[in-house]
Amino acid sequence: MPETFDMAKDEQDPDPDALRVHFGLELRRLRNRAGLSMNQLAQALGCTPQWICQLEHAEKPPSEQTALDLDTYFKTDGYDENDGSFHRLHTAIRRVGQRRALRPSFENYCLREPKAIGVRCLAAQLVPGLLQTEDYARGIMDRSQTAENLDACVAVRLERQTMFHRAKPPEASFVLDESALRRPVGGAKAMADQIDHLIDMARLPNVQILIMPFERLTLAALAGGFILLSFAKEPDLVYAESGSLSFMTERKDVTFRMGVHFLTTAGEALNQGESIAFMSRVREEYL
Repeated sequence: MPETFDMAKDEQDPDPDALRVHFGLELRRLRNRAGLSMNQLAQALGCTPQWICQLEHAEKPPSEQTALDLDTYFKTDGYDENDGSFHRLHTAIRRVGQRRALRPSFENYCLREPKAIGVRCLAAQLVPGLLQTEDYARGIMDRSQTAENLDACVAVRLERQTMFHRAKPPEASFVLDESALRRPVGGAKAMADQIDHLIDMARLPNVQILIMPFERLTLAALAGGFILLSFAKEPDLVYAESGSLSFMTERKDVTFRMGVHFLTTAGEALNQGESIAFMSRVREEYL
């Protein structure tokens, strides 16, 4: 795979309007065929007529539960397997929104990440996406984005984390700079909850989280963050971001150098037990 180098777009990609319009037209078609008013359908589904109106006019994206309820009510194809036509449209709308919210190289990275058997991540400033809570993730998002884009970005981060709970999860090792714990993203409660989550993750048998305290900060730790993936039958892959730039490559000289850099930094950090104790102390400062 050739290396990729992207700059974030200055303008947002278009909203997936066509899919939402299609969802609304299909809803109106089935409602009219059933001889139902918006009020009658809303009563049957346990929602408001205004919600039905917004869906039919493509003013709001449908929720997953609404899509499932519509499939069940109208008995669309595949509804009994949670794969009816409305749910399929909802899934397509969600995925388009997620892709639109991602940088091109990160979208490619996300396609590779679930196949990894090993994850090594160095986080210099913030808690990495694979370890973020929803509140923390929302706290670092660009508020100039639309609510739909923000939701899509958060959904991508939470979906990525499911890899740690699959039947054969990857072996994962993270080194976090102390500043990632000290920077109050989202406020005190959000940070306390985030550190709780880090401690819980660190106690998983396949996850290691090491903290680099300020007094141990070395040139190796100051070099910036990255993620290095290992695969069963494919070359290692490194992904890194800096501001509006992102970089992904399988070049052996780069992945080897990053692997050595990670091992060096991990060796300078607190060990697992010390890191959990350190995180617990920082958490208390947010209470």
